[in-house]
This record gives sequence, structure tokens and C-alpha cells, in this order.
Amino acid sequence: MDIKNLHQICCEGNAVVCVLGRSQLMDYICSKQAILSSKFTPCCELPEPFRGECIINSENDDKPDLSSLPLRRFTEDQSVCKQFTDKQDFFLQRFLYEYSRRHPELAVPVILRVDTVYQSLLGKCCKLENPLECYSHGEGIFQRVVRESHERVKNQCDLREKLGDSNFHDRKHYSFRLVVLYTKKAPQLSAQELIVLTKNMAAATAKCCPLNQERQFVCMEDSAKLILGALCRRHEAEPINAAVGHCCDDSYAFRKPCFDDLQVDGTYISPPLSCDQVISLKEDLCKAPEEELQTEKQKLLSNLVKQKPNAAEMQFQSIIVNFAHLVEICCQAEKSEMCFQEEVSLFPCLFS
Repeated sequence: MDIKNLHQICCEGNAVVCVLGRSQLMDYICSKQAILSSKFTPCCELPEPFRGECIINSENDDKPDLSSLPLRRFTEDQSVCKQFTDKQDFFLQRFLYEYSRRHPELAVPVILRVDTVYQSLLGKCCKLENPLECYSHGEGIFQRVVRESHERVKNQCDLREKLGDSNFHDRKHYSFRLVVLYTKKAPQLSAQELIVLTKNMAAATAKCCPLNQERQFVCMEDSAKLILGALCRRHEAEPINAAVGHCCDDSYAFRKPCFDDLQVDGTYISPPLSCDQVISLKEDLCKAPEEELQTEKQKLLSNLVKQKPNAAEMQFQSIIVNFAHLVEICCQAEKSEMCFQEEVSLFPCLFS
């Protein structure tokens, strides 16, 4: 089955051919389940479309015994450079296959990082007089790539646990920190787009971080792949900034680390905003559910960060606290609308 071509057909929107192709793919998988995976059996007993969904979401098969086929032949064999030079695509695909089935516990983006690093390593080493001495360090490099990926996920989950999900107007709130970070990275996005992005990220950590270490790692990597994929499609439709474009276009495998490391977009100049453009203070807030109030706080925070990306988080927190206090006071007043109209002129919604 040509799975790559099937994905291309589906992504191009050819629905009929896509559905037929997927059905044929599942027929093929179920006819070969004895050699593919023991986990497919209950799925193959289901009707379509449940069969396909079940197979896609099934657990990894048990790790095979590959002790007789050590991976060292990709890092310790004298003929590595000849194989790499003669049939580069085939050789790298073989490495990817062999590495993947030895590491079912790793997320796909992490395996692709190892593959990318291996290709780069051979590209450098095979030009040297003694290439074996160079690429023999490959296993250690692979381990470092995996370790660094693990550490990034652990740091994110540790930060969420440390900051928690208390009141949003507390700068120690995890979502508060996400809004600040990603507004600085991509201030060209609207406040609403940034809120959706950071809510998705917060939801991913809420789902993944409580899992055991191995599942947490895969869950976070897979979630980031989808969230950042959506962001890159947004960039493709309407460019955001050069740094985001670099992360989207440079290396799919290293997309998450690239976005993690993005700093403040120093090229962005925020258009001047009046107070009523930054904040919405209306009587409707008194009847709004808690989630809507949180969204208003996030919009306010995002617009503040756009205006002053280098301001201290304490300054942002102070304004968010004042906003929450003002809403509370005016919603308790006899004439809420009049209260909002009077107080908004005094509200420090912009930095001087």
C-alpha cells in the first residue's frame, strides 16, 4: 500500500478516493495483522469507520527481540559511508525503521529528530579522512537528543505544577505565563487567536502532565505537533513573522524546540490603542459566565503585552487585578452601566 500517496490524496480534499483508499488500507492491515501487530485483532472485528479509528489509536505492539540485530551497524560499521553515499534514501529509511522499532516508547517527532541528526552527522563525517571515528559517537548523540526532548517536556510539566491553575490574574498562574510568552513570540496574532493557542497548550499540559513519565512524554510531543501544525497553517495563509516562519519551514522534526526557544519579536511595533480598544467594560460582564470573564482578562493581558513586551509581569498583574476588582465593584453597584462608564476613565489600562 502506498500510504504516502494516500495521505497526499486525502490532504488535497479528494474525499471519495480518500475514503476508498483508507478502507483498502485497513483491509490490507487486517489481512496482515499476524505479522503487523497483535493489537489489531479487536479492531479488525469492527465495522468501518470504527475499524480505522481503532487501528490508528491502538497501543504499540510489544517490543520485538532484536538483540541479534544491533543498531551498532549504523554507527560502528566501516561501510556506513559507502552505503550512505550509494543509496542515501534507502539507507536512511532503513535506519529510521530499525531505530523506530527499537524505541516504540518515543513520540514520532523525537524519532524524526534522531533521524535528522543522524543524517546531518553522516553528511559531516563522510567528508573526513577517518569517518568512523566521527560517526562512532552517534549513539551518544541519539541519547542526547532524546534526553533533551524529555527535559523540555519535564520542564513544562514542572512549571505547570509550580504555577498551578489558581486565579488567572495571579502572574504565577500557568495560563497567565503562556499568554505572556506567546504574545511576545507572535504579537501579530489577534488577542483572540493567542487565547485559542494558549488555551490549547494549557489543555495539553492538563491532559498529559498527570500521566506517567513515558506516556506524558509522548502525549506532550503529539499534542504540540498538532497545535503548532495549526499555527503554521495560519502562518502559511497569512504570514505572522520571520521567526515563526523559520520554525514552521526549517525542520518539521525540530519544530517544537524551535518554538520553545523563540524570544520576543523585536521587529513588532504595536499600533497605538485607546483604552476602549484594549478593554471591554460593560454591564454585560455582570451576567457573563466565569469562562467569559477569564477570556476578557486574557484579551486584556495579551493587548498589554503587545503594547509593552519588555514590561515586568508585576505591572501586567497589577492591571489585571484592578480589572477584576473594578468588575466586582460595578456589578454590585445599583447602576452598573453608569459605574463602568465612570470608572473606565480612571482605569490604568495602558502604560504611560
